[in-house]
Amino acid sequence: MEPQAATYVVQAPNVLSTADVQQQQHYVVVQHTLDGQVILAPTASSTTINPNSNAFSYLSTTSSVFQQPHIELGTDSSRKSSQKGRGANIKSADNKQSSKLRGEKNSTGRKQPALLPEGADSPTSLLEEYKRTSKSREWTVRNQVKGHVVEFCQDQNGSRFLQSQLDADNTHVEGPLILQEILENMSAVKNDVFGNYVLQKILDRGNEEMRSKLWFALKGEVMELSLQMYSCRVVQKAVEKLSDENLFDLIEEFRGHVLQLIEDQNGNHVCQKLIEALSKRSKSSMSHDNMDAYSRSIDFIIGDVIANLSRLSCHPYGCRVLQRILEHCVRPQANMVLDEISKVKVVLLGDQYGNYVIQHVLQYGRTQDREGILKLVLEPENGILKLSRQKFASNVVEKLLKYGNSEQRRKLLVEMLKEVKDEETDGQKSYVVLLMVRDPYANYVVQTLLDVAPDGDERQKLLSILNANAEKLRSYTFAKHIVTKLFD
Repeated sequence: MEPQAATYVVQAPNVLSTADVQQQQHYVVVQHTLDGQVILAPTASSTTINPNSNAFSYLSTTSSVFQQPHIELGTDSSRKSSQKGRGANIKSADNKQSSKLRGEKNSTGRKQPALLPEGADSPTSLLEEYKRTSKSREWTVRNQVKGHVVEFCQDQNGSRFLQSQLDADNTHVEGPLILQEILENMSAVKNDVFGNYVLQKILDRGNEEMRSKLWFALKGEVMELSLQMYSCRVVQKAVEKLSDENLFDLIEEFRGHVLQLIEDQNGNHVCQKLIEALSKRSKSSMSHDNMDAYSRSIDFIIGDVIANLSRLSCHPYGCRVLQRILEHCVRPQANMVLDEISKVKVVLLGDQYGNYVIQHVLQYGRTQDREGILKLVLEPENGILKLSRQKFASNVVEKLLKYGNSEQRRKLLVEMLKEVKDEETDGQKSYVVLLMVRDPYANYVVQTLLDVAPDGDERQKLLSILNANAEKLRSYTFAKHIVTKLFD
């Protein structure tokens, strides 16, 4: 029969004497008690510790030893040289366990769940119990989850439970309890994959006092939070829900960091939300003073965008911010941006990202902006055929047809009805439109033209040319779409 291993407890960081240890022996940490004691168990079957020593008190026997990092207790000859090291070993080996005992943060910033007395529910067991019984009994933060809110925030089901409590918390009883525990350990929640949704819900459903408390917990960290995957969503919700005073404070934290914000994969969403939300408040304000205050609060963002317009227009995230400016900003701000775009439209027309900015100019810009782009398309060095055959520029020509007026559409149609040399037929002349329908990109321009071309002699001539060449066009892969459209 295997002998049982005796278990002892020592008050850390007591140092053992040679009276306590008769020979070198290995021990393992079994448990840390709430009063700061460390429970050790020898790994060998025989006991060499003096049970009568003041450093130890006999507790109980156990038939097994938990597999924890062991502590090596040296002999008398090595005690003096290793005494300091042993104290460090006891402390370092116990750091993780003692941090769990106290509920301290670990290296990831998350708070370790505290070790509870025997018989008490641990956070893990409480979460598991919730998952098992949530459909069969009513759960509330006040009665069951109090003290475990952060752990629930970090769990998918727990996070959903807290959000549902906030949705139903019309009397604001559950919400303040949830917020208070989160404020005590904000670092574990603000950028958590599930916890960020709880913070968003507090901003969305909480009262003004709750929103203000949450804002002051985030204040000073807004730029850092905006660059992170999950916390940037919290910032976006704050932009929507904070009071004017707090919102203006939030915006100021971006001053001097606009380019970094815009060119970041997470931060650009925050910048887009700022432009959209502040412009919306400005346009809906009944007070002229408030209207100006909202728009002025993002003037520094507009200024930095204008100063770096070419760079941002050709950037995968920067082009999105420019699109939001054209969509939402008050007219004076939008016009300043439109004026700057007109100076570099030649570069943007065929760029993989810049072409989206030009498309937005055609949709949200002024008549003069459309005229400028039309002039660029019709210039001999460009030409509608050349641009329509390009992957990105063809999108611009389509949008010009879609958002241009009748006269602008007619001018484009006239260009497409001109005759040019067809390289595929040894220089024989052909209509531009017949060359376009065979191209993988230009054929979409022709399809759009058929939808929007104004009635008149030019439209009749276009249909006549296409119908006369219908059979020939069927042999071209991309022209088939045009023939199908003609006979629909």
